[in-house]
Amino acid sequence: MTEITCPYDGDCGRRFDSSAMDAPDAAFLNTAIGKKMTFMFLHCPACARMFQFNPVAWTAQACEAAAPKAARVAKKSGKQLDKLLAREQVTVPRAYLAHLRSAKSLPGVAIFKDEEPFTLYSLDALCQDVDVDGTSYLAVRQLTGFAQALAQAAGIGSKQAAPFSLAELAACLAIGEENTRILFIDSRDKEALWIYHCDGGDVEPTRLTLTSLIGPGVC
Repeated sequence: MTEITCPYDGDCGRRFDSSAMDAPDAAFLNTAIGKKMTFMFLHCPACARMFQFNPVAWTAQACEAAAPKAARVAKKSGKQLDKLLAREQVTVPRAYLAHLRSAKSLPGVAIFKDEEPFTLYSLDALCQDVDVDGTSYLAVRQLTGFAQALAQAAGIGSKQAAPFSLAELAACLAIGEENTRILFIDSRDKEALWIYHCDGGDVEPTRLTLTSLIGPGVC
């Protein structure tokens, strides 16, 4: 069985052979089949939309799990942002909050050599609404949505996002993105920086910490 049907019936619904996918998706699919994974993300080669796929049952399900982009809305004042974060029970580390409010805050950071830099969210961008699998979250809280999607698709015991439990992943704060990768603060120590891969549900450590990102002289 090699044919896959795009789950977006209204917009696409095309049947395609797995050999028609781009090289990264095809390689990921072969790995998933070998490991008998039951949850992954693929892209339709016809409409380019991302969807959930179960290589064991060979079933596809529509979703909107690509790294979301914040909607363009009127910029909020500092007090409004503080109230919004408090209402949503989001506690951004004080040092990083001060950094975002300072003139030293940078728009991006290079995580890996010879790879695209990550765009860091401004304080306003942290508080923009984004859509994850049909539900709205603050950008800073978007990993809550991805953790819930993983739990629904692969069960609470999903090995995706290891060594984080899904509860730990849901508590992590997203602070930037690059394509389908999200940069986030480890909820366990509030210091280490990790990357969440939206196209596979996996996490990757970085050598950066929140302190190294902020730089010396901020406390």
